[in-house]
Amino acid sequence: MLVVLVIYSYANRYGSTPAFRDAKGEVIPGSIAEMRRVNLGGVEQSVIIRGKSAKAPILIWLHGGPGTVSNGLMRRNNAALENHFLVVYWTQRGTGRSYNSQIPSASINMAQFVGDLDALIAKLKSRFQKRKVVLVGHSFGTSLGVAYAQAHPENVAAFVGVSQVVNAREGERRSYQFTLDEAKRRGKEVAIKELTTIGPPPYPVASIIKQRKWLNEFGGGWKVPRSMPSLMWESFQASEITWLDGANMNAGQTLSLNAMAAENAKVDWLTNATQFQMPVFILAGRFDRNTDAALQHEYFVKITAPYKQFKWFENSAHSPPFEEPESFNNFLIESVLPLVNSNSAAHK
Repeated sequence: MLVVLVIYSYANRYGSTPAFRDAKGEVIPGSIAEMRRVNLGGVEQSVIIRGKSAKAPILIWLHGGPGTVSNGLMRRNNAALENHFLVVYWTQRGTGRSYNSQIPSASINMAQFVGDLDALIAKLKSRFQKRKVVLVGHSFGTSLGVAYAQAHPENVAAFVGVSQVVNAREGERRSYQFTLDEAKRRGKEVAIKELTTIGPPPYPVASIIKQRKWLNEFGGGWKVPRSMPSLMWESFQASEITWLDGANMNAGQTLSLNAMAAENAKVDWLTNATQFQMPVFILAGRFDRNTDAALQHEYFVKITAPYKQFKWFENSAHSPPFEEPESFNNFLIESVLPLVNSNSAAHK
């Protein structure tokens, strides 16, 4: 029985994704639901593609971290988007099931991520005969989205930054100060001691992890604090997420966080990326103290773009897609999609 279980678990290590079916249980013609492994920049990476219509606009989900895959949470909370977009859930190199112990840490950098994304977009455009794609980034994924939109504007129909990274130094300063002030307000002596011991940023990854622990407890990460086990349990409710994702999670996070630490600490889009050639949407949780919500709005004010819109999520902190999924889905469907469709029609 043990041998059978091992064989079964190995055979199903990549999970499965359900087909789109009509009321009679028949697969909907023209729909697409598949899981693939594709070579991007010389590294095999995992991609899930789902849409009720393969003709719908392509939306690529850029997860955060670096090294934190949220594809399971997206599938559980935001599957409604698949009825209107062709959603591509990409697991970035060195992360989750795209983790490989042979991947050199030197290849975990923004230029390589942009290159991988460009290779992915080229494959998608060729296969589905599309001109451009919608990029929706979350946290670190917003940095990747901005970097790509600046480098390859011709491929981007719209950029949506969710919990936008703006200026790493200022963002970390505000995040630390909020956490320390909140610890004092609440009389949390253990937190005060630990935070004063690590001191204000800039600091190493180990200190960031300690600060984020208290930030999350004080509602700056999730408005209603969530534990890692509860988030993992929710992720594993998606059929695409398996033991392989769990097994690779810690190794992928460790590799990615440490490899990207120095580069992430220097990010300053507030100075270096305020002009966009496509519509830009910035979505912020009112209580976000991870990538400070007020700083996100300051960035939005400085942006120039053919069209721009800012959206507050009043009951969210750092993760509006998972804290207010219905509102998040509705915004993309009702505000982003019509603009993308109208721009697409205008260029035909």
